[in-house]
Amino acid sequence: MRWFDTHCHLDRLPAGSDLAATLLRSRKVGVEKIVVPGVAGSPQSVAELSTFTGVSMAWGVHPDFINYLKAEEPPGKPWQAAGFEPVAVGECGLDRRSMLSIEEQEKVFIWQLELAAEYDLPAIIHLVGHYQRAFDLLKAMAKRPRCVMHSWSGSAEMAKRFAGLGAYISVSGGHLRRPEKLARLLAALPVSSLLLETDAPDMIPPFWSGEFNEPSALPLIGSAIAEVAGMPVEKLAEILYNNSIRLFGESRQNQHG
Repeated sequence: MRWFDTHCHLDRLPAGSDLAATLLRSRKVGVEKIVVPGVAGSPQSVAELSTFTGVSMAWGVHPDFINYLKAEEPPGKPWQAAGFEPVAVGECGLDRRSMLSIEEQEKVFIWQLELAAEYDLPAIIHLVGHYQRAFDLLKAMAKRPRCVMHSWSGSAEMAKRFAGLGAYISVSGGHLRRPEKLARLLAALPVSSLLLETDAPDMIPPFWSGEFNEPSALPLIGSAIAEVAGMPVEKLAEILYNNSIRLFGESRQNQHG
């Protein structure tokens, strides 16, 4: 089986982590591709990350980090100085827990959605609350980007509405802590709308014995989700992998590492 971790913060593993060993463990269990989302613009370890086969990076500003932005962002591609071409914009979005106002968050969210649409990149969307507001923003866009709702935390009904706009809904190990809610989500969506992620080093799945989450947990997460979905894990793995490729593309990879 092959797996695609669509959201993994390799640049934010705990201090002292052996990145090469972490990636080797993931490759041994079939995790072939990993997308590293941007949180405060460029990932912090771009030079190192870009040497590993199968690792692609996004550029984005999480709603908690919008103060990272300059007062006036330069026109064009804000990721140019980072020295890489991203496979996505994000993670961007809205978060009810943020100390920043919803108006501040929304301005930067819309800007990133427009960037994604302009450069034909998918948007990785982070939502905690404000689901209807985000839905209305996306629906109103004249040119809407392809997008994924990262580690979806809303209702199954709201997820179905986003899927109706063409969005993918991503599940993670965190969903396994509420299997009844996960079952409702899976029942509401076609498997063609699903993606899989670890959100490592966060979202530790309930069965994981490590000190922090990592991409090698993905096959275990996928197997547990397949059981809830009542589907052979081999079939689910291949569908999710192909869904991920459709969203992010084959994305050029460095052939070292």
